[in-house]
Amino acid sequence: METKKIEEILKSEGAKFKDWYDVRETPERRPFAKELEYEVPGLFNGKVHLRNNGDFYIFIVSKDVFNWKAKVKELKLKGEVVDAAGGLMWIYEENYDWLRDDIKIF
Repeated sequence: METKKIEEILKSEGAKFKDWYDVRETPERRPFAKELEYEVPGLFNGKVHLRNNGDFYIFIVSKDVFNWKAKVKELKLKGEVVDAAGGLMWIYEENYDWLRDDIKIF
C-alpha cells in the first residue's frame, strides 16, 4: 500500500495529519510498520497502521463518549472490526476503497 494514497483519502475527508513514523517491537529491532496520526477536527482522531507486508489498519477514537461495540453492526463497515471498546475501534482495511468508504461513515 502506498502512504501517499492513504494520505489522499484522509485529506479528502478533511483529516489533518502528521508525518509517518516507524514502529518497532523494541528499539534495536527493524521497523515492522509505519504509523500516521490523524484528526478530523471535531469528530474523531486516531492513526493508520501500515505493516511492511501491506496490511493496514485504521484506529478511530471518537470525540463523543459512547461505546463503539454496541454500534458496530449498525455501521455497515467494509473493513473488519478487530477490536471495539468504549470510543476506540481498530478496523482492518483490505484496500483503499474500503478505507475510503469506512472513513465516510464517521
